Amino acid sequence: MKKKFKGIGIFLMALLILQVFAACSNSTSSEDDEKTSDSKDTEERITLRVMDWADSEKVYREQFIEDFEKRHPNIKIEYTLLTSDQFQSTITTAIKSGDAPDLFPIPPGMKLGTAVAGDWYQPLDEYLDDEFKNRFMDGVFVEGLTMQDGKTYTIPAKLDLPNTLVFYNKQLFRDAGLDPENPPKTHTEFAEAAKKITEASDGNAYGIIEGSKTIVRWKNPIVDWSALGGSGLNPHSPLSLVSNEADYTSEPVLEVMNLFQGMMEDGSYHPKTLNISAPEARALFGQGQAGFIIQGEWCIGVWQNENPELDFGVMAPPVPDSGQEGFLPRPNFQPWLGMAKTSEHPEAAALYLKEYYSKDYQSVLVKAGDRFTMLKDVNETAAEIPQFKQYYDIAMENSRLAPSVEIRNPEASVVFGNYKDPQPGLGDILQGVMAGALEDPTDQLEMLSENVNTSLEQALEAAKAEGAEVSIDDFKFSNWKPNQDYTAEDYEAVR
Repeated sequence: MKKKFKGIGIFLMALLILQVFAACSNSTSSEDDEKTSDSKDTEERITLRVMDWADSEKVYREQFIEDFEKRHPNIKIEYTLLTSDQFQSTITTAIKSGDAPDLFPIPPGMKLGTAVAGDWYQPLDEYLDDEFKNRFMDGVFVEGLTMQDGKTYTIPAKLDLPNTLVFYNKQLFRDAGLDPENPPKTHTEFAEAAKKITEASDGNAYGIIEGSKTIVRWKNPIVDWSALGGSGLNPHSPLSLVSNEADYTSEPVLEVMNLFQGMMEDGSYHPKTLNISAPEARALFGQGQAGFIIQGEWCIGVWQNENPELDFGVMAPPVPDSGQEGFLPRPNFQPWLGMAKTSEHPEAAALYLKEYYSKDYQSVLVKAGDRFTMLKDVNETAAEIPQFKQYYDIAMENSRLAPSVEIRNPEASVVFGNYKDPQPGLGDILQGVMAGALEDPTDQLEMLSENVNTSLEQALEAAKAEGAEVSIDDFKFSNWKPNQDYTAEDYEAVR
């Protein structure tokens, strides 16, 4: 018996030892698996940084980001929203320090060639397939605009229309004895209407408001409204399509500057104009503090959300008293969002682009009145707000597609990469006039014209030194007609 129990004891002891080893082995394996799992999760959780100035899109973008993060829990979106002026200095500093966000747009006024030459972006073609590109209208992916050397670097933000139409407050029109269904059509009528609104409002509202701190809100109306008078200025070139020179002292330019200056002097501008940005001006207009504001279609969705009681209309810019001599220059698709060359998360950035430019999200923006999209068939099916449709109709009726130097000769991108925009620029000069620091802008405008011509000559010589086949003739479009769209056939005719 003793031997029997002794044998059983040895067996139980061995079994216990085996269980202990097994437990230790399982425990170690479990801990290793847990560590591996944690390590894997940690590696997959990334932060994708996005930066731009699309302030009117803010509420929709926040929802888009929230939904995106739910669909992709391992991607955290860090979104930074700035004004266009803030963005220009911020992104330049970030790139120089090697700390650029993963996705960011080209600053206003910069050409793609400049950004590519500065190693700002990496090509997108490896990450975006033909299915993605086929979502867009023709003309979105074009050499010299969004592509360079056959590679795609940026995607436009939207279908670009002139952003210098006028919104007007119908209630303030009625209070001033003006007909809200018959807005002013000439410079004189426009100035008179603004003055009447100011006088009738007894300090509670003014004829017009602008965001002076956002310089492009001064520059753009000068370019576009002077084009209605026959200046030939346009967003694609520093030269006039009429004179083939940088001509900022032409009568149409001076007429628009005199119009704005006179309205400032007679008290029609809101007193906060000189100290606020474009978004702040838009907000004050939404609160009923001004009769007119000159901005783009993005305002409509903001007012729909924040000021649903606002009764407003859309009108074409007024033309010179002497009559209309041209049309608003409608821009071609413009480069916007690109992927930083230094991005460590290109696949995640591409995923963001694919979902941002999806029919679902772009339809939200069109339906909300934020923008017109470049995706096929979406504008026609998604637009609902009456003023949004009205904006589209007025913009298309009163604008013509302007010729692009870079579409004519893609190597012109090297010229723009070397071109230094002289300062003070057109917007700065008008800002000085409106602030009372510059009574007569003629001398400054003459100097700007000379400096632009010189700067362009220097940029052409630098581009040639780099091997680009370019000339000043690339900037001259002899077959351009101010009352017609510039078409693919027109480019072929001048090549």
